[in-house]
Amino acid sequence: MNKYIEIKLKDKKVQAINYLKGFSIFTIALMHLIQMMPSMPSGVKTISSIGGTGVHVFFLCSGIGLYLSYLNHKTSFIEFMKKRFFKIYVPYIIIVLISFLLPWTYDGNDRLIALLSHIFLFKMFIPKYESSFGDQFWFVSTIIQLYLLFIPMCYLKNKIKSNHLFISIFIIISISWWIICYLLGYNDIRTWSSFCFQYIWEFALGIVIAKLLYDGKVFKIKNYVLIITTILGIGIQSVMALSSETLKLFNDIPGLIGYLSLALLFMNIPIFKFMINKLSIFSYEFYLIHMLIFGTLFYLININNLIVQCFIGIISLIISVIISIIYNKFVNKIIYNKKY
Repeated sequence: MNKYIEIKLKDKKVQAINYLKGFSIFTIALMHLIQMMPSMPSGVKTISSIGGTGVHVFFLCSGIGLYLSYLNHKTSFIEFMKKRFFKIYVPYIIIVLISFLLPWTYDGNDRLIALLSHIFLFKMFIPKYESSFGDQFWFVSTIIQLYLLFIPMCYLKNKIKSNHLFISIFIIISISWWIICYLLGYNDIRTWSSFCFQYIWEFALGIVIAKLLYDGKVFKIKNYVLIITTILGIGIQSVMALSSETLKLFNDIPGLIGYLSLALLFMNIPIFKFMINKLSIFSYEFYLIHMLIFGTLFYLININNLIVQCFIGIISLIISVIISIIYNKFVNKIIYNKKY
């Protein structure tokens, strides 16, 4: 095991970013799988919820990756959104359409409106539809909101040379949003608690880190430091989340620190790092598909036995990976590469 983790720019890319995205998606999917098992002990489900913290790292990594790409190739708002449309929106809508055709994915009597809410994205403003056809789809709303703000944030970064001032602005925006949600009592409503302002500080932090890496900065983090920050970060996050729904709204900062530290620690395991890097290639497709596969198998094989449910879970995980690989190839060859 190396004494430290090194993060640096190599060939205009940061290798750790793909790993961190893959790690985030994997733990989120694992959390969803555990929580879908009816016979799983409630204590295990509670612990598994830590996996959901992966969204924070994903937003951070998105900021890093997108801004590095922007620094290497300046792009306009229209050009940027056009690429996001084919790379993010179209693959997402295809899975939503497939989910729409399966009767067990939505139990409301307004199925068509729920579908339209995804196609025209007004679901991000209506709690009833935000997670329709799949609890994971709330994330797509948030990331699209951040995409809409990305180019303006790049212009602002060009104007503000101070990294501290830039990140301070967005931390203030996020904290203000947390307070607004708390005062209005909307902290448990997904369209509010997962609006882009909730996470924009992480996206902005990614932009700052990308600029530092682009300028030659090398981050070397010792493993003992990562162990300490993992324990403190996840510990504080867990205490806040378990104490009350109100404190849960404000635990993003320790959550990001603890989860990111944990993910970097796992990079010390070569075989795990190799597998997660492979997963990262099709991680977005895996994220879109996994709940559909999990839900379908548990719906079709409804057996109230934990051992059987664990077996079904393993099978559904394997099937999700296989279909995600196929879907990734389809997206790249038919949808994305055909346009670019």
